[in-house]
Parts: sequence; structure tokens; C-alpha cells
Amino acid sequence: DKMNVFYIGVDNPISVSAAGISSNDLNVTVEGGGGTIKKVGSNNFIVNVSTVGDAKINVVGGPLRDSKSFRVKRIPNPEARLSNSNGGNMGSGEFKAQAGVGAFLDNFDFDAKCSVVGYELVYAAKRQDVIIVDNEGARYTSQAQELVSRARPGDTYYFNNVRATCPGDKVSRKINSMVFNIR
Repeated sequence: DKMNVFYIGVDNPISVSAAGISSNDLNVTVEGGGGTIKKVGSNNFIVNVSTVGDAKINVVGGPLRDSKSFRVKRIPNPEARLSNSNGGNMGSGEFKAQAGVGAFLDNFDFDAKCSVVGYELVYAAKRQDVIIVDNEGARYTSQAQELVSRARPGDTYYFNNVRATCPGDKVSRKINSMVFNIR
């Protein structure tokens, strides 16, 4: 119902009806994409897929034999952000108030939540050596929190190699990096 795309990891709703044929007399199946289909109403179905590529919905009932093709895709990459920002200037108080990095799916039509699984935090203070901490998970580890608590105007923080998982992902995916200049 949303478009001619099925997304891996979410419920994909479809409606099937045929003029002159009772919905009880329609046999609806999915072919390809590692798909399964479940009836959830008289004309409504939920399709779940697991493999990128193509899938086909087949409808058979009475004299009707029809099919419709769908593309099967992964959920788009989320955007890494601190609060509402993906980089740029940020006051030291606001920067220190953050608990970690979030992964946000903006303008995606399905209810799906992605999670940050790790990143590299690089702290560059004026006239000092760079300090690098590998952070597992979205929330700051104690090492990362200690670096964040040092934030002063003129410092720069880099969030590199940010990795996230979305529903249906078997492995994490690399998403955007961020750079924050503390003011």
C-alpha cells in the first residue's frame, strides 16, 4: 500500500481485491525476496522479506491469475546525531549534556528504530595531542564521557566510523561521521 517496495525488517502492508471475486476465494502468495505473507483482514496482508532483490505477489481466484512485482530493499541508512545536530558549532554546556549518539530515520514511512552500536570519538584540544577512544554502544562509555566532560570553547570532537544496525540487519553498517566545534 505504501509503494512498490518491500523493506527488510519491517511489516509491509498490502491490500488485495478483485472485482467480482470474494476475498475469501483469493489465494495470495509471495515469491522471492525470502518473503512470507500473513492475512490480517478481509483484504489486508502483511508481507515480511529477508533478501534484497525482487519479490512477486501472486493472486489466484476464479478466472483471475495475476501478479505484481516489488523491489526488496534494506531500510535506508539512519543519520547519526547528537540531540538534533549532525555536526557544526555547539555550546560546551549543550555538548556536555548529551549522553551519546543516536541514529534517526527521518522521512521513512515505516515504524522502525535503528541503534548505534559503536564509534570512534576523537578529542582535539588546542595545542594538545589528539586523544582517541573507541566507544561501544550508543551511550558514552566512562572513557568517552571523561573526554566529553573536558569540552572547552575552541575544542573539536570527531565522531568517526559510526556504526548502526536497523531491523533486518545481520551486521552493522557505517553511517555518517560528525564533527563538533565547541563554542
